[in-house]
Amino acid sequence: MEKFLFLIVTVFYICSCTSKPGGYEVTIDLKNAKNEQIYVSERIPHPTTWYTDTIQLKDGKAVFKGKVTDPHWVAFVVVKEDGELQGSFGMFLDNSQVQVKGDYNNLKQVEITGSKTNDEYQRIEKNGAEVFRNFGRIRYERSKAFKDDRARYDSLTPHYQEAYNKLFDYIVSLPGYATSQVAPHYVWEYFAEDLDKMGKALAGFDASLNSNVFVAECRDNWEKEKKVQPGQPAYDFTLSDIDGKVYKLSDFRGKYVLIEFSASWCGWCKLEIPYLKTVYENTKGKNFVMFTVNMDEDREKWEKDVKEYNLPWPVVSDLKAYSGPVAQNYHVKGIPMIYLIDPEGKIMARDLRREPMIEYINKLFK
Repeated sequence: MEKFLFLIVTVFYICSCTSKPGGYEVTIDLKNAKNEQIYVSERIPHPTTWYTDTIQLKDGKAVFKGKVTDPHWVAFVVVKEDGELQGSFGMFLDNSQVQVKGDYNNLKQVEITGSKTNDEYQRIEKNGAEVFRNFGRIRYERSKAFKDDRARYDSLTPHYQEAYNKLFDYIVSLPGYATSQVAPHYVWEYFAEDLDKMGKALAGFDASLNSNVFVAECRDNWEKEKKVQPGQPAYDFTLSDIDGKVYKLSDFRGKYVLIEFSASWCGWCKLEIPYLKTVYENTKGKNFVMFTVNMDEDREKWEKDVKEYNLPWPVVSDLKAYSGPVAQNYHVKGIPMIYLIDPEGKIMARDLRREPMIEYINKLFK
């Protein structure tokens, strides 16, 4: 069962309160601040809301108390009295007495003391600054090129892979990696969808971290990913289109089946449509069928999307988005996601996109 992390917090003005046993107490003192608000945002698996709490400053000061199950990254977003964003600062929050001191007009330079876990996080960020910066830059440029410049995207791919590998090597080689309270955050942040790297990263953790929320989430992802690799049986499903016509995957045994997960709100998915239409045209009259599984929760949006794009293949849905059994059993964490099922009902390929998808499928019929 997935372990959820809940952060229970109470905000106090500066007073004579003592630290809550076993919890954290963050004392904030911002020079030049008055009575602004600070929104608290946690970087954790499965957040239920973007902001988890609000801190009210009084003359630039406040005390923020609560308890965390596992240390994790928390952002403090400072908002002006008129509602405009002033800036933010962040820390790796654990159950310590933490002091935050700085200038309201220079929030990037606040001083955070009192937390050994945050000190470790800062060392990791500082020592790996070039590794993080290089990976972030190439990832951004490659993602941007995917939309408008396929040649540049392809040329950046080996550089992206090199930067990605260097980032992985840096993380798993951290001093004290096996028992680190910070390293699991990085594994979850960067490698949770990479079966090979995730397996190696998890193998390096000490058993004392088994209950850590990030380790547990990565292990859960790892187990689910193993079930949707090429060669594994494809999850059978029965879904309907907007007219109520029922489609069952196993009814198409003996054919190749392409399954695309998409949604009305997904711009990247719409970019795939011309390539999917090429696949459709190239496979007409052949041992091949296609489905789009719509990931909306609102029937009206689903129907509008179907009518607007008028795809020549079935668009089906359970209107349960990521929480539905189909998305769960195909471990859909982001869209578009495309699977190819072979005539025996096994996963043949996944993560197919654009020209490589067309080329891969064309070869099936040569």
